[in-house]
Amino acid sequence: MPETPTPWLTVVGLVDDVKLESLDREAAEQFYQPATQQVVSEGSFASAGELAAASGYIVLHTDTPPEQMENSLRAAVRNVDPQLPLIGMQTMEHVISDSEAPRLFNTVLISAFAAIALLLAVLGIYSVIAFSVALREQEMAIRMALGCQRQGVLHLVVISAAKLGAIGCLLGLLAAAGVSHLLRSFLFGVSPLDPLVLMLSAIAMLTFALAASTLPAMRAAKINPIIALRGD
Repeated sequence: MPETPTPWLTVVGLVDDVKLESLDREAAEQFYQPATQQVVSEGSFASAGELAAASGYIVLHTDTPPEQMENSLRAAVRNVDPQLPLIGMQTMEHVISDSEAPRLFNTVLISAFAAIALLLAVLGIYSVIAFSVALREQEMAIRMALGCQRQGVLHLVVISAAKLGAIGCLLGLLAAAGVSHLLRSFLFGVSPLDPLVLMLSAIAMLTFALAASTLPAMRAAKINPIIALRGD
């Protein structure tokens, strides 16, 4: 093998790959070495900050509340080197929260748009069903005059809403499949085509559609056939 300007290193143990920056990043290979050996082992390949040991991290695990450990940690570092500054102290919860902040923002933003879209869909279904019931008022009255029970009229309206919701769910699933490659970058720990998620979403949307049709269906069931036919 060709000679290298850096010395050979002895491996004394193995560590697993580590996720850096955020949980949705790929785990990267890592290696660790004593700080006293870094200048010798990296040599010209090391950055100026690494050679000067200008920065570093201290990780402390304690059962004591973190806010009560700050003064003790500063005192311990001061005993090692009074000139060594200790800055940026924060709990691991804060570190993780900061790394997940962009993902959390995307989640809140997408959830807000999803809630608005769901509200518009429910209002749209309600409006369509209510308008349909108003147009079919004479038909409902004739059905009831010919012996159709109010429960049958209620079922008729609800079934119409169910068909409308089923068509909407089908189109939504096809659209989700079409843009799955765009959604993949916004998801973590789940596939954009996860069958369980898509099934639960379709069931939820169909449930909201049926709920939106309840009020128009109840109004249709309360139609007085005599008054409705007399007004024709």
